[in-house]
Amino acid sequence: MKKKIGYIFLMILPFLLGCSMYWNSPRTVEAELKPTIINSEVVEKEVNYEDVINNLRVQYGNNDIVAVLQLPDMFEEPVVQTSNNDYYLNHTVTHEERSVGATFLDYRSNLTNSKKLLIYSHSDEWDQLPFTQLKKYNKKDFMNTHLYIYLIDGNGKHTYEVFSSYIETNDFDYVNVENFGGLTYQEHLEKLRKKSFVQRKIELTEETRVLLLQTCSFDTRVQSKQKYQILVAKEIEG
Repeated sequence: MKKKIGYIFLMILPFLLGCSMYWNSPRTVEAELKPTIINSEVVEKEVNYEDVINNLRVQYGNNDIVAVLQLPDMFEEPVVQTSNNDYYLNHTVTHEERSVGATFLDYRSNLTNSKKLLIYSHSDEWDQLPFTQLKKYNKKDFMNTHLYIYLIDGNGKHTYEVFSSYIETNDFDYVNVENFGGLTYQEHLEKLRKKSFVQRKIELTEETRVLLLQTCSFDTRVQSKQKYQILVAKEIEG
């Protein structure tokens, strides 16, 4: 058990350091934010999604772009992925070394084959970085009117239904992709659902594909130096 806890801590330590770097860095957020990258009207039409991703790679000069994350009425962000979870903690999608980092997919996740996709990005205390808005899902009225989020990759546009939103301080099993602390995968998903501030009934099975978003939390109601806002959504048919 001690070895497992140590492994999990080492796995998330880079993200903790990234949050700390942002907290202590000069406030240059507004200049670093990028404009909207995809016209929603274009995405809704029949398009070649592989071309969409390739065009973004050319636009940003970055072949690590693998997807686009869309949260309607909130934000959309290009998603990058490389061979580790360290580089994009402090490098932007254009490879600039900045504390705001980028929105990135866990190197262990495979967009085609993985049942669990993990995406990370920084947030801030001043509500300027996109992922800071995830805290809104902790309220019932907001979640019920923003249930669906989308992930666009080269294979198409995938729809996810949000079923859990919570703040985590000490149980980091959610980052596991294979072993779930003695639980089956389905039991693991149920555990994540029950942690939610807003309880929703939703069918979860061993075959359920989920998207999990993680960012730092600055919620003063939770007294912990180490806390993360977590959002979990189930993939459904378009």
